[in-house]
Amino acid sequence: MKEDLYLMKKVNNVKVLAFTGVLVAMSIILTRVVAIPIGTSIRLTVGQTPVYLCGFWFGPLVGGICGFLSDFLGAILQGYAPNPMISVTAVLAGVLPGLFRHFYAKKLEIWHVLAVIVVHGIVGSLGFTCLGLHMYYGTPWAVLYAQRLVQTPLLAALNTVLVFFLYKSPLTAMVNKSTMLKNGSVNVTDHAK
Repeated sequence: MKEDLYLMKKVNNVKVLAFTGVLVAMSIILTRVVAIPIGTSIRLTVGQTPVYLCGFWFGPLVGGICGFLSDFLGAILQGYAPNPMISVTAVLAGVLPGLFRHFYAKKLEIWHVLAVIVVHGIVGSLGFTCLGLHMYYGTPWAVLYAQRLVQTPLLAALNTVLVFFLYKSPLTAMVNKSTMLKNGSVNVTDHAK
């Protein structure tokens, strides 16, 4: 965590804030507008892809903030109160990539991304989100898990491919070039090689 705070002191915070704002807006649009609702508790969406990228690019603190704002503002814009348990899942979508990035310090492989997203799916979707939906709607556990056991692997595969290829694209170099100062700061593109 100290490395992330040190990194945040070296990056251009205004540009990180701007990129994070764009990622929050993308997440809201992908989650709330470009989504396929199935019943009251399932929504097929890739809205967490921008949050995962934020965590990979800027670390757990900024990634977690991105996840929280995406969930909170999306809920408010849709006209319902945010569910704290679902908010925890959204925060974890940004925190976990930032925490795990130390394990792939030299080169990001697709299985690294898959591992992060699978952990998030188990802890977030099958854990906190199911608990939040059970508390909010009173949906029985068996129904929630049956639905989510189909949804979670499907979205994990889709998000893994999207996050990996977006991270490996020139987008990461652009983010790095735009947000890093030229005084020897850590290079985000080192991870993309």
